[in-house]
Amino acid sequence: MYSIKMRASKQNKHISGAERIVNKDEIKKAVLEVLERALNHENGEPDFINIKVEKLDRVNFIPTLPIYTIECKNKEEARKKAKELLLNEGIPEEVIEKAFKIIDKGGMRGAAILNLKGERLDKNKERGVRVKNIDTSKKLKEKILDGLGTERTVDAIAIATKVIHLGVIAELCTSDNKSYTTGYVATKKGYFRITNLKNVNETGGRVFFVDDNIDIDELIYKLENEPYIVTEHDRENKKRA
Repeated sequence: MYSIKMRASKQNKHISGAERIVNKDEIKKAVLEVLERALNHENGEPDFINIKVEKLDRVNFIPTLPIYTIECKNKEEARKKAKELLLNEGIPEEVIEKAFKIIDKGGMRGAAILNLKGERLDKNKERGVRVKNIDTSKKLKEKILDGLGTERTVDAIAIATKVIHLGVIAELCTSDNKSYTTGYVATKKGYFRITNLKNVNETGGRVFFVDDNIDIDELIYKLENEPYIVTEHDRENKKRA
């Protein structure tokens, strides 16, 4: 199988990115899809697009986290729900508040990593850690796009499932697409889509919460390099009030 990665920027500012893991006969189609995404992104027209195609020696297949949707009327209600989910995983309240400040500041291509003391463990504070070499199966992608979400949702579910599988306690995320206000919290219990986790025209970001004693170098290596395809789960697409 082959990994396809796209990155687009303007004046060295990140605009969009996308990934696929496909068979050899699907490379051309996938390259055109990620190119189209780069050229027509709401964050602007890029002046630089990089597309990389790389053969993979092996690929891991893992089932998606159970998917839930939590409908919220506004940002205040949504953030209260997100905080509850994170508190239930043992994340201290002051660390959660720090995470919200990070995602509200935005500007990172990747994720910040916080331990339970609130310390930043990622080496590049401007870039964060990029979760790479991920995709979903065609069947899971079709299910997600059939009324649940968009291409952004597909990418997010792939990222969340991989990071939780690799030992991250929880993830908090809002989109850097200014018009997309649904964010999520991911834990071992599931991927929780939360509507109105930010307001329109606000930036977004991503934070991973990890144990204090985690081997951070090993985790970052696996997040960036180990290839995963996320497949269907028989409990997916459930809904919570």
